[in-house]
Amino acid sequence: MTRATKKRHPPKTKNDKSASRNGVSAKSSSPREVESLKKLVDQISHAKQMWQATFDAILDPVMIISQDYQIERANLASATVSGIEIRKMIGKRCYEVFAKRDSTCPFCPLQQTLKTERPDSVFIDKMRPNEDFQVSSYPFGPVHDRKGSVVHHYRDVTEEKVLQQKLMQSEKMVAIGMLAGGVAHEINNPLGGILAFTQLAMKEIDEGHRVHGDLKEIEGAALRCKKIVENLLNFSRQTKDSDRSSFDLPQAIEKILPLFRLKLKSMGIDVETNYDQSLPLISGNESRLQQVILNLLTNASQSMPEGGKITLRVRRSETNGSVKLVVKDSGRGIRKEHLSRIFDPYFTTKAVGEGTGLGLSISYSIIAEHGGRIEAQSEWGKGSQFTVTLPVSRDSTKEVS
Repeated sequence: MTRATKKRHPPKTKNDKSASRNGVSAKSSSPREVESLKKLVDQISHAKQMWQATFDAILDPVMIISQDYQIERANLASATVSGIEIRKMIGKRCYEVFAKRDSTCPFCPLQQTLKTERPDSVFIDKMRPNEDFQVSSYPFGPVHDRKGSVVHHYRDVTEEKVLQQKLMQSEKMVAIGMLAGGVAHEINNPLGGILAFTQLAMKEIDEGHRVHGDLKEIEGAALRCKKIVENLLNFSRQTKDSDRSSFDLPQAIEKILPLFRLKLKSMGIDVETNYDQSLPLISGNESRLQQVILNLLTNASQSMPEGGKITLRVRRSETNGSVKLVVKDSGRGIRKEHLSRIFDPYFTTKAVGEGTGLGLSISYSIIAEHGGRIEAQSEWGKGSQFTVTLPVSRDSTKEVS
């Protein structure tokens, strides 16, 4: 009698045991289940790719950061701003690779967001060298594996703040203009009385009398004051950018120069003007161009604390239909390494309280609005020269002589 041979089966693998525990045998998986599983894997892979593409499509830097400031994920914009590959950013501290700092950024919202589990947003001045950012921090909330991390969104607000400061400066100039206009009106009344009584006294005194000559000088001084007040009122009057007309540049300069000449004289600074004959008219906003001239005169005077000389020259360009204004001073000049930055907003080498760093930036913008250009030449210790080129008025058919 032959003994029956027991059929041997291969030992179960770990996967087989796991499948058995789940009630599904590896052998019992149907093609439909395999296809369904494959589709699920493809969907997960596609969703991951879409998430990453969306993450990278955001133009502002976005990072997932742990509670100890380590970067867990970063988008392409973060890498571009940081100048580092994304893979090299992972695991590094955000303030080191992104902000280029040795310690955490001031007012960083990360810890506050983790503590309150609520979004937070702060503005950080000079977060990166010469760059300001708005940092918005978002918690992950109930997601367990990310509970100790936050999402940080960084928005560069450097240019926005510059524009805000320009607006504030413009509003301040408007306020000063209104104040100057009010003062000028108040001065006009007593000045008119002085002039009227002086002229009445002159009529009652013989011209040969010594007092008549003194009264004549008083009359001349009062008339000059009235002219200065009139020019001040014209300059302080609000104008729109669209308020443009054809005008004579030397006449525009002479309207405001008396307002500044007395201050320059007290500083020991002489002003010399030189205007070419038969200059064509230029087109523009006279008040705004006068602001440019005052800015250039102010800069020149501040470069000469011990006195000196400023020369203003207006000439016609020989190469094209334009007029050139040259403002030259004998001051201390501008260092070579600073010359390329003098038209940048807020750049200044002056002491605190002497300037905001906006004068030349605003002047550059005004000249550009008029289709012109402004250039600077300087040599340290010898002085500076600014040349403003403005196009000739197309509507002007006459020349001023």
